[in-house]
Amino acid sequence: MKNKETNILIFSNVFREIINIFSGPFLTAYFFKISKNSLIDLSTYNIFVFLCVGFFGLMLGYIIRNKFQIGMFRIGVILNAVYVLTIIILKEQILNYLPFIAFLYGTSMITYFYPYNIFLSNKVSNDMRAQYEFKRKTIVTIISILTPIILGTIITTTNFVLTAIIILIMSLIQIVMSFFLKPITYSNKKFTPFSSLKKLLKNKDVKNILKLDFFKGMSVADGSLKILITLLIINAFKTDFNLGIFSSISSLLTIIFQYIYTKYYRNKNDKNMIVICAAVPVISLILLLIINNNIALCLYYFCYSSLVGVLNFVIDIRLFNLSNIPLIKNDNQMEFWSLREVVLNFGRIISYILLLMVSLIKSGKYLNILMLFLTLSILLMGISLSKISKNDK
Repeated sequence: MKNKETNILIFSNVFREIINIFSGPFLTAYFFKISKNSLIDLSTYNIFVFLCVGFFGLMLGYIIRNKFQIGMFRIGVILNAVYVLTIIILKEQILNYLPFIAFLYGTSMITYFYPYNIFLSNKVSNDMRAQYEFKRKTIVTIISILTPIILGTIITTTNFVLTAIIILIMSLIQIVMSFFLKPITYSNKKFTPFSSLKKLLKNKDVKNILKLDFFKGMSVADGSLKILITLLIINAFKTDFNLGIFSSISSLLTIIFQYIYTKYYRNKNDKNMIVICAAVPVISLILLLIINNNIALCLYYFCYSSLVGVLNFVIDIRLFNLSNIPLIKNDNQMEFWSLREVVLNFGRIISYILLLMVSLIKSGKYLNILMLFLTLSILLMGISLSKISKNDK
């Protein structure tokens, strides 16, 4: 494990996580305040975002296979800074420029995370992956505990623009950090996603990771379920500060559960634990639909946020370990990451198309059905995860 570069990746990820909080729950809250048709606007915005991510996720492999990886990473950071600056400038006018803002955010996501995933896959050995991921996730989660409260307080007591300026400074720090990374070189200079797909699908773990990514896109990886939950919390508890408190408590619970997994399950059979973590959010949502009060909402939110945090922790270990097996690492690693982006974002787009359709109908009943359907995707994601080998040797 190359400590200097991996530490840079950790802290770059920390800054990106803070920015994700800005562009996730709090931007959702901002849409909700300034838009009369917030769910329709958010659905449209995110469909554009993930169309960009999926398309460029396939195209970037042709560009950066053996060159311009660091440059593309910097472009991702710069585009994210431009995205934040655009929000600062446009303020309430962002609704008039949704396709443009979505393009900025989508391209900033893929140009950042595509090379980031390549670096993380190659610069951390599989036998050290769980240890590294726990360190990375713990630091990110601690930041996630503090950041929502701070952001929520600033937004509530001052305005959204001050928060955006602070995050813009963080984007500039990321650009400086990117100069300390080294690119990855592959022996095969051609990018061949379609021929590689046939080889990759012969591996059961690859099949299951692609199934997992589709369901993950539908539910927990920036899918529409996250927006629905955020809006439920905003409606129930009103302020950005309260949203921040809820996010911070769930982050603390995530750290605790990740520690339990690392200590007791990392070297054991974890299939039952994975399925339980995936099933509990479904059970808690059913309770919420039956009881329908704030206590049931809190229970669902904390079950969803903290247990999904554990599932994402395990997914990242399995995913990056799988990307380092000989079948993938030797000739098909970049193709693997591109195909994964296409599947993941297909799931995201489907979830937002469904949200858009339900929003146009304007029925609370259909929103509840959609929430249940999307939460069931977490269970299917967990089942797929439980079938993937650890590949940690």
